[in-house]
Amino acid sequence: MIEKTELLRDLRARIDELDDEILEIIQRRAAVSIEIGQVKKRHALPVVDRAREKAVLDRLTLKSQGRPLNGETVREIYSTIIRACRAAQAPVRVAFLGPAGTYSHAAALNQFGALGLYQPQDDLAAVFREVEEGRADLGVVPFENSIEGLVGQTLDLLGNTRLKARNMVTLKISLALMSRNPDLAAIKRVSSHPQALAQARGWLSLNLPGVELIAAASTAAAATLLDEAGAGAIIGHPALGDFHNLGLVAENIEDQPHNQTFFLVMGTEHSTPSGRDRTLCWFSVPHRSGSLYSCLQPMADNGVNMTRLHSRPLPGQPWAYRFFLEVDGHFSEDRVARALDELKKSAESFQVLGSYEAQDLASGPAEALMVRT
Repeated sequence: MIEKTELLRDLRARIDELDDEILEIIQRRAAVSIEIGQVKKRHALPVVDRAREKAVLDRLTLKSQGRPLNGETVREIYSTIIRACRAAQAPVRVAFLGPAGTYSHAAALNQFGALGLYQPQDDLAAVFREVEEGRADLGVVPFENSIEGLVGQTLDLLGNTRLKARNMVTLKISLALMSRNPDLAAIKRVSSHPQALAQARGWLSLNLPGVELIAAASTAAAATLLDEAGAGAIIGHPALGDFHNLGLVAENIEDQPHNQTFFLVMGTEHSTPSGRDRTLCWFSVPHRSGSLYSCLQPMADNGVNMTRLHSRPLPGQPWAYRFFLEVDGHFSEDRVARALDELKKSAESFQVLGSYEAQDLASGPAEALMVRT
């Protein structure tokens, strides 16, 4: 028994020594990253270089094959290290639809981690304005929900901004009913963001028929409306209850378990190609036969795959529409550039909003750090 204890103590001592070495190397890496950041600042280069980051991750993933930690595990570890070193170069000020505890906050945390400087805003217009006027470096805005569809206000703001779409973040939506009273029968009012109310419509009809539904700017904002009597409840992420001392009444009340929301990260500069990008643009067409077809035909002619196409009424122009188009590829790629140039020639107005690396359903740091609206 003593021999086993001594062996365990020796192994743990070796772990401590290795941790000290790893920490020293990570700190040295961060110091070099800060030097790189200073060079970028002097030459007005963007902080984020997706192509370089991808090359680093691909190299280390390949190098880890057949080792105790597989390639994907190493990729996850180094993704965190890269984000931390990037933040050390220049902490990123991130505006999002607040308050803290919203899904927009979760998307921001997922993208930038704990080292971002997060700036909650009262509405989506303020998120755009903070970035446009230089008080924030980036803004995170909801673009589309897989059940409820597009966020109309975001589209309207995208149609009238100089900002560029730089990244996309996709989050799984999980909803819970929370209240100061754990008794479901005592609940008379339920408040949340309109989309959250809509996404739990079936559960509410079955379990709380006739209850008053109150729309709020966000689920986090809804929590501030609760009274001490416990007749009210909110719908949001379960972790939101920790911020407001609320009890969990019911979990997983979303009507569709595969519910996701797609967020855009907006900035003042275009992103660099990553190798697996999508491009978002908007255009309007004249009212004549075949005009929309003429704009979209270049996609097929150049082998460019369309992944989204949405219409949105043009403000101040009844029955006139703006079309938002997303395609595979970075706007700087030859085939994409040719297709968009031909589209522009057939359109009345046209603007590239930006390119971003395509992502799968995300469940990274935000899951652990919590927060969703």
